[in-house]
Amino acid sequence: MKRNIITTIAISTLVGLCLISCNKVLEKPNLGVYTGDLVWTSETQTSAYLNSIYAAQLPGWSYNGSASDEATDGSQGMADYLKGIATIDSYDAYSYAGIDAINLFLSKIDGAPYPADDIKHLKGQALFWRAWAYFKMVKAYGGVPLILQVQDAQHPQSLFVKRNKSSECFIQMEKDLTDAANLLPDSWSGNDWGRIDKGAALAFLGKVGMWWASPLFNPGNDQARWQAAYTATKSAKDFLASQGKGLYPDYGGIWYNKANSEVIIVNQFYAPDHYKSDAPIRPEGITEGDFGHDQAVLALVNTYPMKDGSAFDPAKPKAYDTLFKYRDNRFYATLAYNGSAYNTPDFKPGEKIWTGYDVNGISLEKTFIPGSAVANRSGFWQIKGMDHTVDANHVAMAAVDWLEMRYAEVLMNYGECANEAGHTGEALQVIYDIRKRAGILPGSISTYGVTASGTAAIREAYVKERFVEFAFENKRWDDLRRWRRFDILNTQQTRGAIHMMMKPGFSNPVITDDINDPAVWSKFTPQIVNNIEDPSAIFNLSDKQYFYGLPKRHLDANPNLQQNNNWGGAFDPLQ
Repeated sequence: MKRNIITTIAISTLVGLCLISCNKVLEKPNLGVYTGDLVWTSETQTSAYLNSIYAAQLPGWSYNGSASDEATDGSQGMADYLKGIATIDSYDAYSYAGIDAINLFLSKIDGAPYPADDIKHLKGQALFWRAWAYFKMVKAYGGVPLILQVQDAQHPQSLFVKRNKSSECFIQMEKDLTDAANLLPDSWSGNDWGRIDKGAALAFLGKVGMWWASPLFNPGNDQARWQAAYTATKSAKDFLASQGKGLYPDYGGIWYNKANSEVIIVNQFYAPDHYKSDAPIRPEGITEGDFGHDQAVLALVNTYPMKDGSAFDPAKPKAYDTLFKYRDNRFYATLAYNGSAYNTPDFKPGEKIWTGYDVNGISLEKTFIPGSAVANRSGFWQIKGMDHTVDANHVAMAAVDWLEMRYAEVLMNYGECANEAGHTGEALQVIYDIRKRAGILPGSISTYGVTASGTAAIREAYVKERFVEFAFENKRWDDLRRWRRFDILNTQQTRGAIHMMMKPGFSNPVITDDINDPAVWSKFTPQIVNNIEDPSAIFNLSDKQYFYGLPKRHLDANPNLQQNNNWGGAFDPLQ
């Protein structure tokens, strides 16, 4: 049974959007005109229902770097939550719509008239997505009501379910993922490539275990949890390696070489039916509508290592004059900076993007890019995963896959758990491998610039390495919460930037100038801006914000729900 995930279509009688093959649709009856159990006796409609689950649950491209210390955007402000101005309504991830759809699928699929292997594979995918949906809520609030059967809407009182303990939710998620791994094929091929397979289930099982062991849920550092997480993440890593998965040699090419060895969980984008938009991350003059998001700030830029593996030291004389020189490969694959190549059809061969300012304080970006009325504010543009083939008139027609989970994450999850479980040698080897792939030189003793030894120092090395490895991949904020490391943000206080200013007496660069030429970069002097946003934009997060509060509308809808104790309620998310 083929269950292609190819074309996005709306099916009003199903839940959400469905991704199925156009050819398959044309060969079958109209999906909008069927009743009841026909869904479970029609291959196309069963596939469509499962694909609607994928569409509802699978994340895609988003530009949320300003939700942490990665970036700023065009708003010149900081989210209230980051400033400590938080309420129970600041974040709402509490939703059972997807879980209801999955529970209905699971209640029907065992009786569907399909081959046994197809039933197993369908069921395994649904179990994976149920664990996924619960994880999104549990990592936000702690324990939530565990609804594992289809609810009866005719009896409203049965819908008022109490919250389960966090521990019970983790046990259920791990059960669903273990069952899924046992039901799913080792891999998919052909039109089914990109579906959840055994390796994806094992990888996510390891991640769930790591969260249960991490300080957010485990402030007492229960070593049994870390040992269990180590075992799960190692099993995932080893299985994936046996299936040919591994670090893709070219970090910059991960997003552009489809089906490469690093892909574990993927949302595929393609012409002509499932595009993404690059508009939010482009300069105003070469985009349409939204623009200016994910402009990297100093905290991120400073964390990228040098080519020899040493830390970038902003305190060194003239460090920022040549901050773009001799960094690891991830720097150049992620960031565009003053005088760097931008590589879209909007630029002629050899032309560069200039984010600096002339002697009059006028943005060079405005000078060189017609229509750029608003200048870059941080000195950097985000280019990771940008579609280099689309111009300003087609910026909403980008087609680069979103990698929700890649092998590097599986590897670093394993390494972090290994460190906490006492296997420091294994933890260090992971960082060596990650840095080797980033083009960092091994050095005389093949440590790739890593000087950490001992659990505490290696833990800090992971904090920094994950920051740059997964920049703009929606990992940073979750990591800071999981580690209980709001101190990192509060110590920074603000988001800083670098404005490269033309020195008096120098003429503007030519758009094709080479920034690596000393005669060009010596025209500029860096001006450090300590707070790129408004004066009230100060990181001031409190411990109570590690877990979100349940929004009021959900408490009002279900009288049996208890608020978290960090928000004045009686529910303990640590149990």
